[in-house]
Amino acid sequence: MTGACLAVAVAAATAQDRASSEYGLMVEGEGVEETYYTCTACHSEMIVVQQGKTREGWDKTLDWMIAEQGMPEPDPAERAKILDYLAANYNTDRPNFPRR
Repeated sequence: MTGACLAVAVAAATAQDRASSEYGLMVEGEGVEETYYTCTACHSEMIVVQQGKTREGWDKTLDWMIAEQGMPEPDPAERAKILDYLAANYNTDRPNFPRR
């Protein structure tokens, strides 16, 4: 049991270390800049980093925000970059879930 607790603590610390101050709680990675500025135009990055969705789930969320919340639709290349970033970093495994 101690080994499992240690593994969880190390994983949480690693995710926290990868968070950048420039992009708040979002971890560094390809597409972080586009994702950060697209998402934080309307809400905190905390809304994003506490989610855990598949790429399809994130895609549906973007569709909903565009249709129902007035989010400007990103061009296809930017949308793909955002979805790639979200699927890699905030998927159902929640590898970068913020812990305090």
